[in-house]
Amino acid sequence: MEKSNDVVDEVGIMLLYKGEWVRDGNVFYFEGSKGKGIEIPKTISYKELLGVVHHILKLDPTNCFLSMKYVFNANIPTSPIQLTDDGDVKFFIGLNCTNGKLLVPLCITVEKRIDNHNQKSICNSYFECHMSSEIDKELNGDSMLMHKSRHIHCDSVETLTVDGENGQRFQNESPEGYKVHDWNMNETTINEEDYRMNTNPTSDKQVTQIGSFRTDVANERQNMMQQPIVSGISDDHLEEHQIYSSKKELQRKLHMMALKRKFEFKTTKSTTKLLLVECFDKECKWQVRATKLGISNMFQIMKFYSTHTCRLDMMSRDNRHANIVADIQKQYGIQISYDKTWRAKELALGSIRGSPEESYNTLPSYCYVSEQKNPGTITDIVTDCDNQFKYFFMSIGASLVGFHTSIRPVVAVDGTFLKAKCLGALFIAGCKDGNNQIYPLTFGIGDSENDALCEWFLQKLHDALGHIDDLFVISDRHGSIEKTIHKAFPHARHGVCTYHVGQNLKTKFKNPAIHKLFHDAAHAYRVSKFNFIFGQLEMIDPRAARYLMDIGVDRWARSYSIGKRYNIMTTRIVESLNAVLKNARDLPVLQLVEELRNLLQKWFVTRQQQAMSMSTELTMWADGELRSRYNMSATYLVEPINSKECNVNYAGISAQVNLDTRSCKCRQFDLDHIPCAHAIAACRFYNISCYTLCFKYFTTKTLLSSYSECIHPTGNEIDWVVPNHIRDKVVLPPKDEMPNRKTKESKNSFWWRGQRAHLVVVDVVNMGIIEKHANDQSLDIMIALALYELTWNENCNSELFCFFGTHVNRNVKMAIVDTTSYESIEDQLDTC
Repeated sequence: MEKSNDVVDEVGIMLLYKGEWVRDGNVFYFEGSKGKGIEIPKTISYKELLGVVHHILKLDPTNCFLSMKYVFNANIPTSPIQLTDDGDVKFFIGLNCTNGKLLVPLCITVEKRIDNHNQKSICNSYFECHMSSEIDKELNGDSMLMHKSRHIHCDSVETLTVDGENGQRFQNESPEGYKVHDWNMNETTINEEDYRMNTNPTSDKQVTQIGSFRTDVANERQNMMQQPIVSGISDDHLEEHQIYSSKKELQRKLHMMALKRKFEFKTTKSTTKLLLVECFDKECKWQVRATKLGISNMFQIMKFYSTHTCRLDMMSRDNRHANIVADIQKQYGIQISYDKTWRAKELALGSIRGSPEESYNTLPSYCYVSEQKNPGTITDIVTDCDNQFKYFFMSIGASLVGFHTSIRPVVAVDGTFLKAKCLGALFIAGCKDGNNQIYPLTFGIGDSENDALCEWFLQKLHDALGHIDDLFVISDRHGSIEKTIHKAFPHARHGVCTYHVGQNLKTKFKNPAIHKLFHDAAHAYRVSKFNFIFGQLEMIDPRAARYLMDIGVDRWARSYSIGKRYNIMTTRIVESLNAVLKNARDLPVLQLVEELRNLLQKWFVTRQQQAMSMSTELTMWADGELRSRYNMSATYLVEPINSKECNVNYAGISAQVNLDTRSCKCRQFDLDHIPCAHAIAACRFYNISCYTLCFKYFTTKTLLSSYSECIHPTGNEIDWVVPNHIRDKVVLPPKDEMPNRKTKESKNSFWWRGQRAHLVVVDVVNMGIIEKHANDQSLDIMIALALYELTWNENCNSELFCFFGTHVNRNVKMAIVDTTSYESIEDQLDTC
C-alpha cells in the first residue's frame, strides 16, 4: 500500500486497546484502555484497517480475533457499533474528519483462539495473549487471578506474540503508508472529549488515561505470581499490588491503619469496581487507589502514596473512623456505655488540646508573640470585671498591607457560631483579591452574638483599616450588624447580600419565578433593564416588590448602587471561609486563633507562588473574563465619533464608549472596571490594547503585591519571651451560656410537662370522656406513645391535639384536652 502524498487524504484516529467494554445503565465505557494515534488514508478498506491494527498491536491474526468498535456521540446513549465491512469503516472515518480533531476513538478488544476446543476466550488484558503455555501450566488455579486483572502496569517489550516464543514475531516498524504515534499523558494533553466513551455527561464514571504502551511480559507475570492475597487486619502495612479478598476487607484495613498511625482519611470515590481514599487534609498527598480484579470480589491496590505531608496537629485530631465502643470490646473484652465512652474521648481530647482555662489564659501571651513575629499585626482582648472573656480581635499585618495597596475596597462582614465547650460567636471580615479569591482581613471572637459584640468588632475593624475612600461594606440583614454598621463606618456605603435577600424571598413568597426575577434585576447593569425586570416582578407579586423596595433598591441592585461594589454581590466570601473553618470551630479559642493564622500563612505562600507562575498580564480569572468578552465583541460594529469616543452596535442595540473616561453606556465597564465587549471592540478599532484599560487590581503584578508580605509562625510556647505583666494577665473562660439567637418553638412541643392542669382523653366521635389524668408520669408515657401519629389541627384550640390513638383503640378518633374544668371539654370540642 503506497502512502498518499496529499495530507488532506489522510485522517488521524485514536486506537484504544488493553481494555474492555463496561455497561452502566444505558451508558457504555471502554475501561482500562491504552492508546496509540495513527494516520491512515481516508479510502482504507476494512481488511486493510484490520491488517494495520494487527501490525501495530503486534498480533498474529492466525491466533487472535480482533473486534473493532466505537461509540457514536449522540444525544441519547447508544450501544458500541462494530466495524464489519468497508461501509462501516467509511462512516467511521467520516466521523473523524472534522477539523482534524480526534472525535471518535476506535476501541479494540482481542479474543484468543483455542484450537483444541474450537472456542474463543476473551483476553481481559492485552498481554494475556502473549503468555507461554509452560507458565500457564505452572500457574494452574492462580492463573485465573492473574488473567482477571486488567490494571497491570506495563514497562517494556520488544515483540509480542499470541502463542509465546513459538508464535510469529512482528517487526517494530510501522507498515508503509501509515504513521503511528505513542501517546504519553506526561507529554501530550488530550481533550477528555477525544477519548472518553461516556454519552451521558452527568456520569461520574472514570476512563483510564491513555499512556504509552510498553510491556515486559515476563516481569509482569512474575510480579503477579509473587502477590499474595492479604487477609486480616492485624498488620497496618500497605503497599502497591497487594490483593484483598473484598473491598470491605480493604476498607477495614484502612480504618485500622488510620487508628494506629493517628490520621484521618476520606473516601473520595467508591464504586463496585473502584475505591479511592485520600487524606482528610486537602494539602496532603497520601492516597490509596484500588480496583476490582475481573469478575471476582478481590481488590488490588494499584497506587499508594504512602507519605503524609499534612500537619501533625491535623493527624492527632479526633478520628472519625474510630468506633470506640466496638474497639474496646474487641481488644479488652469490656463493654462500656456510650456516656462513658464520650467522657473518655473528651478527656483524651482535653489532654491533647488543653483545657479551656489554659487556652483563654494563654491568649494574652499568644497575642504579644504574634505582634512581635508579624509587625503590623493588631490584637485586642476585652474582659469583664471578673476577668471573664468577652471579646477578641486579630488582624494580621501582612493582610492589612496587602489590602491597602492591592485589594478592591469592598469588605464583606458576617458571623457564625463556635461549637467548642465555651460557646461564642466568630466574626470575619474578608475581601476578594484580583484573582477573585478569598482574602481574609480580620477576625473577631465574642462570648455571644449580640449588638454589643457587632459594634465593638466593626469599630475595631474601622480602626485597623483607617479611612478608606470609596469603601463599600456588604453584610446580610442580621439585625445586630445592620444597627451598628453605620455607626462604625459613617462615610462608607453599605450594601446587602443578594443571596440572603433571595433566600428570604423564597421563604416568604414561595414563588420560584420571583426569585429568578430578583436575581436578574439585582445583577442588571443598565437601569432600563432593571426597571423592565422589576416591573415584571411587581406585576407577578406586588408584596414581593414592596418587600424589596423597603430594603432599599440601592442596597441590593447593582444598577442603582451608589458606591462601587465591583462584581461582589454577596457575603459568600465570608461564608466560604466559614466552611473552610468548619472543623476548627470546635477547637478551644487558642487553637482556633492559631488555625486562623496558619490558614493565612498557607494561603499567602501558595498564592504568591501562583502569582509568580502566571505568564499573563492579568490574573488568570481576569484574563478569562477579558477573553470571554473579547470573543463576544468579534461581530460588533464600531462607528467612530472622535479619536476616543465611538458608538458600538450589535443586534440592534447600541452603546457609546469613551476610552478616556473608561466608561460605556452599558455600564458594565463602569461597574466591573474590566472592559466590556463594547469597549474591547472600540480598542480593536482604534488599535489600542484592552489590557491598558483594566484597573490595577486585576493585574498579575498587583496580585503578587497582595501576597508580598510573609506571615511567620509563633513557634513553641516554651520558647516565648513574654513580659511578666503580659504573662500575669488573667483571662477566664466566658460565662457558660448559649448564643442568644432565637429558635422557633415547635407546635408539637411537649406542652404538658411542668403544667398543673388536668388532662383528659376524649372520644371525639361519641363525645365521651375515656380517661382522666392529673399531670403525672403515666400521662407523659401515654401521650408519648401516641405522639408519632400526632397531627396539628390549626382550626382547634391551641391546647387541643387530635390524632388516631393506638393505645386504646386503633379505630377510635381520640383527642387530648388540657383544661382546668371538665365542664369546658364540650366547648373546646365544638371549636373543631
